[in-house]
Formats: sequence, C-alpha cells, structure tokens
Amino acid sequence: MPDPNRYAFVPTAAPLPTIVGGSGCYLHTADGRRILDGAAGAIVGNIGWGRAEVADAAREAMAACGYVVPLWPTRWRLELHDRLVERWLPEGFGNVFFTSGGSESTDSALRLARAYQVGKGRRDRWKVIGRHPSYHGMTLGTMSAASHLGRQAGYEPLLLPFPKVPWDDPEQVVKVFEQEDPSTIAGFIAEPITGAAGACLTASDEYWRVVTELCREHDVLLIADEVMTGYGRTGLKFGHQHFPFEPDVIVGGKGLGGGYVPMGAVATNADVAEVLKTSGFMYFTFTGNDASCAAANTVLDILEREQLVERSRAMGELLGTRLRDVLAGHPAVIDIRGRGLFYGIELDCSRDAVVAAAMQRDCWVYPAGSGPVPNAVMLAPPFIVTDDEIDTLVSTLRASIDAVTSSGV
Repeated sequence: MPDPNRYAFVPTAAPLPTIVGGSGCYLHTADGRRILDGAAGAIVGNIGWGRAEVADAAREAMAACGYVVPLWPTRWRLELHDRLVERWLPEGFGNVFFTSGGSESTDSALRLARAYQVGKGRRDRWKVIGRHPSYHGMTLGTMSAASHLGRQAGYEPLLLPFPKVPWDDPEQVVKVFEQEDPSTIAGFIAEPITGAAGACLTASDEYWRVVTELCREHDVLLIADEVMTGYGRTGLKFGHQHFPFEPDVIVGGKGLGGGYVPMGAVATNADVAEVLKTSGFMYFTFTGNDASCAAANTVLDILEREQLVERSRAMGELLGTRLRDVLAGHPAVIDIRGRGLFYGIELDCSRDAVVAAAMQRDCWVYPAGSGPVPNAVMLAPPFIVTDDEIDTLVSTLRASIDAVTSSGV
C-alpha cells in the first residue's frame, strides 16, 4: 500500500483513514475498521455502497465509445434526460443541462440567470440574491452568492458583491428587493433546507411565498439549489416540494450520481430556455459524460425499484424520533431539526471535536455551520440504513458529544 500521508495536497494535522471498499452503510479501511457512514460521505450516497450494477453501467458506456461533444445526443444522455423529465422533475421542467457536480450546477444557474436577463434586453440585471447563511459551491461565482464565512474567508476581494437576505425573515426579503432595485436583480438562489452552512435550518411557508411572489412580480429567476436536498434526501423527490417554493430553475448534484460518479444537472422550463437562444449558454467539456450518465440512470433506477425515496421519508421519521429521545435536553445540544434522512444537530461545543470523537468510535458524521450556526453536525446516511444502524449512529453521536463536553472542549 502506498504511503497515504503523501496524498494530502495540504498537509493535515491528523492521519485520515485509507478506504479500500464499502458495503451498505459502511466504509472499510486498510487497517480493518468498518466505519458507519452516518453522512453518506459528503451527503452524497443515497443507495449505499458496493452497488456493482452502477459500475457495470458505467463500464458499458465507456467501452462503447469515448468522448462525445456535449451538444450531441448519445444513448446514455437521452436515457438519463428522459428519465429525469418523465419521472423525477416537476411538470414543465423539460430542459436539462448536465454538469459534473454541484458546484458546476449552481455556477451554471448563476450564468443562466444572467443570460436570461441579457436575452430579454436587461443588461443592467446581474445581481443574484443569496441567503445568510448558505452554501452553493467553491467556484468564485457560487462563493459570491453564498454566505459561508469559513469558506469565504480570505477570498473576499475576488467575490462579486451579491446582496444577501436572512434565511427566514420575509420582511427583510421585501426590503432588500426594494433597496437593491429589482431592475438590477437577475436571480435569487436558495437551498430549500440549508446544508453545510446552517445544518438544516428550515424557513417558514410564509417566507417561501414572499420569495416566490417577488420573483414572479419582477421576473427574477428563482433557483432551487437541490444539490444536498434533491433525489429523495428529504423524503420527497426534491426538497422544495415541502414548501410553497416555486422555482424557475432546479440544480442538483450529489445524489444524482449516488456517490459513484461526478454528476449534476440544471433543469428549467421551455420559456426560460427559449430566451437563452438569443444570449447563448456555454457548456462544460465533460457535460453529459456518457459513463456518468449511465451510472446516474442506474442510481435513479435503483431508487425507483427499491422505493428508496419513500424509505428515506420513513427512516427519517425514525431518525428524528431517536435523535430527540436521546439528545433532547442535553446541555450541549441547542436544536435538532430536519426532514427525511437529512438532520442537523446544533451544538454548544466544538463540532470538529465531536466529529473526531465519532470517528474514534468508527462513525462518520458531517461537520456543518457558519455565522449564526457556528457549531453543528449533520446526519444523512444512505437511504438503505436499518433500524439498528440508526440506533448505533444516534448512540455513538451521544457518546461523542458526552466525551467532548466532559473534556471541556
């Protein structure tokens, strides 16, 4: 086995486990450990690990050809496109553009909002309103639209001065629209339920009604960032479907490839796509990579065949109940919130210490938080998680929090 310490681009303080395989909800390490993956990696895996049929589909596509210019249809692009339009996306979202992941998807949506306004002759519209806190990716555009203090730190001079609104204050949304002047606003981007920045902060229905109405009134494109919440993670196909949140653009990543391939997608309706004909919209070199399309189509087939979206909802109810039974009232737990298999636990102690303590106990949980939520962890296991695994996940998290608080961290 090569030296794993040579892998890190930036040297790390502590050695990280070398993963040699996975099955179900577990990762297997080179030194023989089995780590319960309580966050599906980076909240990516929905069908669980070790699904050989996904690899078989990618191999078939790779063996059949190789690179094909993104604008040209292929069998695998067409199959994935049609499955998304016919079975997954809301009615009317018939125009789909593939990417290689979440950051590419959200960055593309920012460009799309600008291109839409330019196509309508509104060249003064360039601002995309984001929320505080939020996270949309690691390109300069997506960092500009987001509000994640830790991941933006040091890059401020490079970022566009996009306006921000609070995550759940409809009156402030109205005020920011007025202050910024709608004739300068191209889009509004929002996670239906906040991910890495807020650990499942969930706005009120009134908030989403106000946002939707303002965007409709001023022809501002409303973008739903479904990179974490999409493809069944919250117990519905898409997170915005829980709310009166009516997007013009839906972006996704993570769960579309199930953690097996880098894959993302941007979807909109025919009216928006028609406008782009006059302004143009550039693709990426590996847009619609055939192996990724084939793998993603298989991931969606597994989700459908095994009814895993419905399972996400049912197991999510169990996870929420167990979390509240075990952690409610704990002096270091501020809040427990979420839907489906997408839960955040806001902490009054070091999140990094809790993550490290959980790893010592062979369990992975996801660190989260920024701004008003400085310390949190997220639980988002694969949809195939069992009752016993949920019990282990929750009890390990409790033991980890106890260990951290008893040490005074």
